[in-house]
Amino acid sequence: MLDWLLKRSQVSMGRAMNSGFPLIPVGQGGFLAGTHVASSLGWRPVEALMAGDKVLTFDHGMQTIVELQRETILPGEGELEPARCPLLVPRDALMNRVPLWLMPDQGVLLESELVEDALGDPFAVVPACALEGYRGIRRMHPGAQLDLVTPRFAQDQVIYLEAGMLGFSAAPRDLMCGRVYQEESAYRVLPPEEVRGLVLSLMAEDEHWTAPAAALAGAEYQPPLS
Repeated sequence: MLDWLLKRSQVSMGRAMNSGFPLIPVGQGGFLAGTHVASSLGWRPVEALMAGDKVLTFDHGMQTIVELQRETILPGEGELEPARCPLLVPRDALMNRVPLWLMPDQGVLLESELVEDALGDPFAVVPACALEGYRGIRRMHPGAQLDLVTPRFAQDQVIYLEAGMLGFSAAPRDLMCGRVYQEESAYRVLPPEEVRGLVLSLMAEDEHWTAPAAALAGAEYQPPLS
């Protein structure tokens, strides 16, 4: 199925592959101020959360925030360095009820049969930078300062953003201990060389299912023969 999907959309995938933006890690994750997070107090702006608050997670129910990492980025005028350019996610592109911004390295949990592993798990974490071109997601200059907030938990968690988007939050780690990130994480974080191929396959899958629907919607009604 995967090979067939890839062959169906060679032109559109070629354009996506030549986007001109590097798919390299820049360590720039976090959720922008104004992004709503599902918490024990209801939907709360991420910047209003505090250590000790409980947030609804994808796999482990309500979990307590152990720390919040805050950062402010001042893009300034003119061109923004491509690798640090945030992505605008249109409404409903990732089950989000409103448009929102994602930083390039912010992890997002995707569900698809195309990412099933040997155990049949259809979920994987991908960096937002690899989603460019998928359902209208695109890099744009934000035009204002970016206030980033990242809630951290005792273990890696995936949290609910803006109704249905699933954002990845890595647990705090002591870089001096020398532990390997991928071996500790409860979530499968795909390496860059795999991520873009997956996203292109998802784009082809969307094209496969939407094309017949669009053709049907545009077809002229034919009354039944008498």
